[in-house]
Amino acid sequence: MRPLSGFLRILSDAEMERLHHGALELLHDPGMRIENRNALEALGKRGALVDMEREIVKFPSKLVEETLAIARREEERRFVDGYTTTEAPHALTFSWHTPFRERTPEVTVSLGGGCPQYYDHSLRETRMAKADDFLRMVHLAEGVPEIVTVGNAVHYLKESDGSDVEPAMVAIKGAAAVAKHSSKPGCTAIMDWRQLEFLMEIGTIVKGSLEEYMRRPILVNIHDTEPPLRVTRPEAAIMVEMARRGLSIFILPMPMTGIAGPVYPIASSIIGTAEILGVWTMAKAVREDTPVEAAVVSGSLNPKTGAVCFSAPEAVLQDLAVAQLFRERYGIRCGTGPGIIDAPVPGSLSIYERTLKSLTAALAGEPMFNVGILGGGVVFSPEQLIIDLDIARAYHTLCRGIGGNHFEESIDLTRERGIGGLFIDTDHTAAHFRECLWIPAILTRFKGADAEHALRYDPVDAAYERWRDILARTERYEIDGTRRRAIDKVVRRAEEILPC
Repeated sequence: MRPLSGFLRILSDAEMERLHHGALELLHDPGMRIENRNALEALGKRGALVDMEREIVKFPSKLVEETLAIARREEERRFVDGYTTTEAPHALTFSWHTPFRERTPEVTVSLGGGCPQYYDHSLRETRMAKADDFLRMVHLAEGVPEIVTVGNAVHYLKESDGSDVEPAMVAIKGAAAVAKHSSKPGCTAIMDWRQLEFLMEIGTIVKGSLEEYMRRPILVNIHDTEPPLRVTRPEAAIMVEMARRGLSIFILPMPMTGIAGPVYPIASSIIGTAEILGVWTMAKAVREDTPVEAAVVSGSLNPKTGAVCFSAPEAVLQDLAVAQLFRERYGIRCGTGPGIIDAPVPGSLSIYERTLKSLTAALAGEPMFNVGILGGGVVFSPEQLIIDLDIARAYHTLCRGIGGNHFEESIDLTRERGIGGLFIDTDHTAAHFRECLWIPAILTRFKGADAEHALRYDPVDAAYERWRDILARTERYEIDGTRRRAIDKVVRRAEEILPC
């Protein structure tokens, strides 16, 4: 039987067409503000209408369609039956695009998020992250096989003694820490285009050569737009520099219904789509073979507080509508944001929000998410990481399907025991229950009347004990001395240049 993936559709075919043309209309009028002269000049040469003084670009629909056609051809070369190919001229930077297939039964997640704050469950408090927190999470990831890429779960904002890290060095020190202490380095932060040279150099040291680095770039990050329809000066500069170097441009719009857009949920889907297509067209104008990727993490207004919510049902629908448009009409992957939820601490609210977002995304064909992120992307919690793995395993079991290859064997086994027969004590059950049944590590199931134990059980406390145990049993990873010294040399050079 088919796995239960890709069945949830938010839009009809006619609605997808309206979403597509609505995005094109916004890109033409009012257009986008792109605060970078080099990007504006490149777009002007491709036929866009550019107001250099106001930094406004009006995109002809034909130009955007040409960008989509290029991106679609690249996607077809990269993926064969859902798997990344090694023949692609430029591999993608990120691991979000991992649709479930029957041949890939294992749960895979990524560690990242770049959260400025860390939830300390031992003290029941949230505080600014320190170097010790950063390194502890990298160490923990070594003991969690489901984590396949490791980035900066928290930002490297403070040294272990509590002293502040120079802002220009936050990204460099974080990347160096991942490079030296993770066997599976992935995305880290980039906050200034000048950092890119040093991040690429550290990544090249890890990979062994620039050629190997370009096959699967590491230590660079996703990019945000500012809704609605603006690419800020710092982000534009980073994207232009990355495009020039042939690095993937992964854009993550975050439209906000009722805050930075109309209160209609479909408005955020239109804005998010337009921002992705506008940034992709900009990247391809700078360098046509720039790989492009996207996900969307939209929010909506909380009428009670005026704050943005990322876990509201309408926010989920907004994201899935964009993902469906890209998957079905464009033939290109577009991720959603199950990793971003609102709950500020791990607990019942975070479990509900993560389950709502991750399960709907999985059923729509977008099953990957970062683990451990709370507070709208501001807080990281190792307890939430452990809980998220249970949730991921649960929806993975669901999306795997019922397993329709055992019809005849099931009939034979039932006949063997006969009417009223029990199977709990059979050799067959003992041999196969692990492959057939979901066994949660944290989200313990109790007997229906076992109120006493259920009231005493706290999944967050259990998750705390579990990650501390994993940490204690996991050997630290250290890169070899030659590469460690080379990385330290890059960091020292960056310290001399960047803070200026």
